[in-house]
Amino acid sequence: KEQKWQKGFTNMAQAFTLADSMFQLGGRKDAQSSVLVLSDGRYSFAFQTKEAVDQLKAKGVFVHFAPVAERQGSWQHKLKQWASAPWETNYELLPGLDTVKANMGMFSAALVAKFCPDALSPTAQALKDDQRGFALIHEGGFPSDECGKWYDMGNVESSEECARKSRREKKTLAFAVTDEMPWFYGKRHCYAEAIEVTTEKWKLWLKERANVPCKGGAWLEAPFYSTYAMEP
Repeated sequence: KEQKWQKGFTNMAQAFTLADSMFQLGGRKDAQSSVLVLSDGRYSFAFQTKEAVDQLKAKGVFVHFAPVAERQGSWQHKLKQWASAPWETNYELLPGLDTVKANMGMFSAALVAKFCPDALSPTAQALKDDQRGFALIHEGGFPSDECGKWYDMGNVESSEECARKSRREKKTLAFAVTDEMPWFYGKRHCYAEAIEVTTEKWKLWLKERANVPCKGGAWLEAPFYSTYAMEP
């Protein structure tokens, strides 16, 4: 709402060049770089735009287009060419400005679901975690010894089994587990983690789990492991 309309013509080439400069400033290492273009579909400087798009794609950036128009125009063919392949996955026509404004939430969710399939609704994820009794609190690592003692629980079939073994055998309320790995004979590897988990912390982490602290120590980088807290 606070953005000011710049008027003038649709200079997509300039926008892509600016996006490239912004990516060079850095970002999360584990995040996929993507550009989503919302426009009326019309463009200027087709050659320069294609060159800017190709430069982004060469750097592994995904390019998505969501033109807002009541009907397709001749511009659609260029946008589909410029979108990352396959264009069917990275192009979505939105049915006119008035319709979009009247259903902003629905169309926003539809674009996120299509262009960011790994994205999760925080509310839905919190409900799922509350029902299963454990929640992800740190991805790509586990706590240091100063945060709490750890126990090697061996290989397990699932995260649920790791949670059960950790609680039942070691009385811990946290665990670290991998995905299925060939060097674990197609199973997951499990550690029970004796870090502090209280009812207050559990409720807080269901709502906000970014940058969960490792009290008394630090998170150790371990790309294959993710750490979960269990409901007390």
